[in-house]
Amino acid sequence: MRNSSRNWKVDATRYGAFIIFMFVCGGLLLSTGVFKFPTLLGMGVISLSFGLAHAFDCDHIACIDNMTRKLVQEGGKTRGAGFFFSLGHSTVVMLMGIATIFAVNWAKKAIPQFQAVGGVIGTIISAVFLFILAIANFMILKNSVQTFKMMKNGTYTEESLERPETSAINRAINRLLNIANRNWHIYVIGFLFGLGFDTATQIAVLATSATATAQGIPWIAVLAFPVLFTAGMCLMDTLDGFFMSTAYQWVLTSPLKKVYYNITITTISIIAAGVISIIEVGQVLAMEENWNSGFWGWLQNLDFGMMGYSLVGLFVVVWIVSLICWRIFNLDEKDKNMMAN
Repeated sequence: MRNSSRNWKVDATRYGAFIIFMFVCGGLLLSTGVFKFPTLLGMGVISLSFGLAHAFDCDHIACIDNMTRKLVQEGGKTRGAGFFFSLGHSTVVMLMGIATIFAVNWAKKAIPQFQAVGGVIGTIISAVFLFILAIANFMILKNSVQTFKMMKNGTYTEESLERPETSAINRAINRLLNIANRNWHIYVIGFLFGLGFDTATQIAVLATSATATAQGIPWIAVLAFPVLFTAGMCLMDTLDGFFMSTAYQWVLTSPLKKVYYNITITTISIIAAGVISIIEVGQVLAMEENWNSGFWGWLQNLDFGMMGYSLVGLFVVVWIVSLICWRIFNLDEKDKNMMAN
């Protein structure tokens, strides 16, 4: 337990130091021009707020949650899932931000094209990956339900909780997910998610960069916008990853907790990942076929930011309710008796 606490502090220090470094860099870059161009301060704050808000997009929340669960199940390091996902995602913004600063005219023409092509590719990648994660978590849920039944029937053994799935579909899913069996591999996933240039906050930061550069503001000061965007998004996504990791690691402290919380929380994870992937596919279809009215118009205008806030709230509520039920039904005592036997 002491070793786990030390590792938590090491990870928090490491990731926290990088995020603070990004904030400091953003502030220093901004300071090179803010005294001559006071409007830079407002633009910088807007870029930071875009990053903070973008971290709550529901595809971020669902991917970080599902990947954290996968790594926890495999016994891997999990606390960096949110950090690396965000870093990969923001790399796209950084690259396009730099391109925007040094080639304003090219960027004004290229961004809409990237938005059209990248929006389709990035969204499809996001949808497919989330759908695969939903299926993988369904397998976890299936195992948990079976184990729960065994507990009720008195046929439970410690080995049964860890038994591997041998079905063909589960083996295929595991092969696909093995491309991300370390938390830093999630950087690549975050980068691929970021290729959907239709994200409003990303486009807003790039547009802000282009506008500022066109007004004659020094490029080094304009570079603060994507840096502050990255700092804000990394901060919130890293906190999300730490929360999910801490919660799931606590679940692993006993068999009954693992089964109890896997059934409750995994159900939400499956629904979230599955529904979001279906919505993303529907949005691509509607965009490509120009279906802009009725149901399809409503689907295209769904606010992923508000959905993300709702998803975070749902996770928190479910964890609180689960803890209350754990206490009310005295499951802690049953858990101790089971471990003693």
